[in-house]
Amino acid sequence: MRRNQLPEGVQDFLPAECRAKRDLEETLRQEFMKNGYEEIETPSFEYYDVFSDGIGAYMQENMIKFFDLNGRILVLRPDVTVPIARMISNNFAEEGQFRFFYIQNAYGVEDYTIGQRSEFTQAGVELVGKGGSGADAESIALAVRSLLGAGLTGFKIDIGQVGFYKGLLQDGNIPGETAEELRELIDNKNSVELEYRLDQLGVDSALREKLLALPGLFGGREVLEKARALSGNAACAAALDNLEAVYQLLCEFGYEKYLSLDLGMLHKYHYYSGIVFRGMAHEMGFPLLSGGRYDGLNGEFGIDRPAVGFALGVKRVLIALERQGSLRVKRTKKTVVAAQAHWAKAAFLQAEALRQAGQVAVFEIDPAPEVLAGYAADENVDAVYYYSDQAQPERRK
Repeated sequence: MRRNQLPEGVQDFLPAECRAKRDLEETLRQEFMKNGYEEIETPSFEYYDVFSDGIGAYMQENMIKFFDLNGRILVLRPDVTVPIARMISNNFAEEGQFRFFYIQNAYGVEDYTIGQRSEFTQAGVELVGKGGSGADAESIALAVRSLLGAGLTGFKIDIGQVGFYKGLLQDGNIPGETAEELRELIDNKNSVELEYRLDQLGVDSALREKLLALPGLFGGREVLEKARALSGNAACAAALDNLEAVYQLLCEFGYEKYLSLDLGMLHKYHYYSGIVFRGMAHEMGFPLLSGGRYDGLNGEFGIDRPAVGFALGVKRVLIALERQGSLRVKRTKKTVVAAQAHWAKAAFLQAEALRQAGQVAVFEIDPAPEVLAGYAADENVDAVYYYSDQAQPERRK
């Protein structure tokens, strides 16, 4: 291994991309704040137990683990939602609604072929303490506005309801591990393998046909009608009622053209309990954002509260903007004030005056001729002033 080699799954952000990243983060920060969300920050690492138990559990091989000085296992956070649930239990015992947002890095071992990294910046929101279709619609509407505010145009928000899948499973005796395996096949729309596995399990023919229909249940409002024909149990009906109410609200908000229903979308995180959604762009083969309702997660940390939210992948949105031709990197114009050493004071004072006026000023003492020439050729440099043998500078650009 070379000393200058990066670990797999991380990257350096050079000036132009770093500028674009910071601009996007600030755009999202302002959007979240305009909607009444307050920024919070959680530690980069937590105790392993925070992520290893219950519905918020992660596969241990996907977490980056290490030990503290006392031998306790720590992990770099693979997700921000779970730490926020832990934070709320420690600091907000009172009842009420909380609107939080974050822009933080998360870490994990993921499949790089689908656009994930070992270190990735997420911008997300959590609406805690409010259940119901109205809160679900609020979260999805903010996801739409966030992508629009970032400058994206060709995108869709796919909306599903995991309660419908869980309701279908009530019609059969399928153990938890098998239900998770089937969930993954349905979410990946792997109908061939799904059919093979259902036959292996000997699933009742009626339930088999319903589960096989799930990967194809996507589209517009007609999906709701098709889904209601699949099952008449109360859990499925309640899930579809919620999905229909959320969809109707979003249409009333004027967002119908950005929406698609998908009852075969079943997020991998176990804590999702109702509405789930993800943002997809035409140029990308993986989600820009994902989220949903997770009513049981906060209860695992001692205070049971409903919650809904989403996380947006900052790097993924930057890639989508670039592929759409919409990425605009703001150029910082600057003035260079250079001087021979004995005129340094005059040059320094001029540079300070420019900075006080809100301009960017680079101060150089005894620059080499090629350095001055480089500044003069730089399109981001508005002017070059050089103090040599006189008190008044010579303008080189």
